[in-house]
Amino acid sequence: MKIKQRIKTNGKMSTLKVFLIFFGTIVGAGFASGREVYVYFARFGIWGLIMTLIAGIAFFILGYIFLQLGKKCKVNSLSEFFTLLFGKFAHIFEIIIMFSYIIVLGAMFAGFDSLQKIVLNDIQFPIIALLGAILCVITVLGGIDKISKLNGILLPLLLIFMISIFGVSIFNAPIENLQVLTNITESSLLQSISCCIIFVCSNMFLTGFILMKTGGDTTDNIDKKASILTGIVLSLITFFASLSIILNPISVQYDMPFVYLAFGVSNIFVILSVIILWLAIFTTAVATMFTISWWLNGYVNDKHISTLLTCLVAFLLSRVGFSFIIDIFYPLTGFMDILFVICAIVLYKKTKSISYKDNIIDEKSISKIK
Repeated sequence: MKIKQRIKTNGKMSTLKVFLIFFGTIVGAGFASGREVYVYFARFGIWGLIMTLIAGIAFFILGYIFLQLGKKCKVNSLSEFFTLLFGKFAHIFEIIIMFSYIIVLGAMFAGFDSLQKIVLNDIQFPIIALLGAILCVITVLGGIDKISKLNGILLPLLLIFMISIFGVSIFNAPIENLQVLTNITESSLLQSISCCIIFVCSNMFLTGFILMKTGGDTTDNIDKKASILTGIVLSLITFFASLSIILNPISVQYDMPFVYLAFGVSNIFVILSVIILWLAIFTTAVATMFTISWWLNGYVNDKHISTLLTCLVAFLLSRVGFSFIIDIFYPLTGFMDILFVICAIVLYKKTKSISYKDNIIDEKSISKIK
């Protein structure tokens, strides 16, 4: 495989743009609904709160690694990156990983259907899912810069909403509910550690490729700043989200704890919570579709066809229903998430030993990576 790589970059992507792409991919429907926060952190009490801080550090480190890989291993297609990542088993893992991405994208489209049942229960035609799919295609065809600009509009709204919900929920919660934080056991510590690892790896599995693509247009300084900013914001948001659920334990009886917490603020916030959930699903769907279409573009030399085909397959998969996808297909991706992150770390360590000449990686250096 013949690969040439320029180390210097034009630095088109700013720290804020990289942060918006990174953060926007992670804060999907599961996170914005509160269900993911409860499963991975809040149910472990004090250990869960501690793990939110650890997760922030992990996102900083891994985010920086993937952005750096985008510069050190810039390739013409994802298939070439898979070869560097998995060697002779590349084609097998390539199929597994892209299938996993299709599952996630299908789940996002099915999530649109779930929201429609809340606001338009009498209408069976998937209006919201179709609208989401069309907007995803338009955004993905606009490229990384368009994704970043869109996240720049959507994410501040999402953050303002979350901060408002958490603030009111924590302030109004009975002080005696804090007693749950003293329920410390060794088993809850071990479980919280494992859940933290799974949470970080599953999210890096989704955002890793788009970060690698983004890393080709950044500088080392931007990589560090954007990764630190993302780690801090994610850590703080997850911490206060977990605390609000811990102090309002009845919220976990609902599929979407944050929607329940919104009822404690006002009816307007309930409506806003549905809108915010749609935006959260949308940002994750866009990043996932971008990665799949980028991969498919290596085989179908037309980004319009590859993007439309990606959308069609995922939309058809979503027709089986959100619960079916989550219960049957999602567990299949768990092991792949952790393996993917481990292989990326190993590849990053290998690239650190490569010597560069005239800002180009020659074939001898590439053989070292393999």
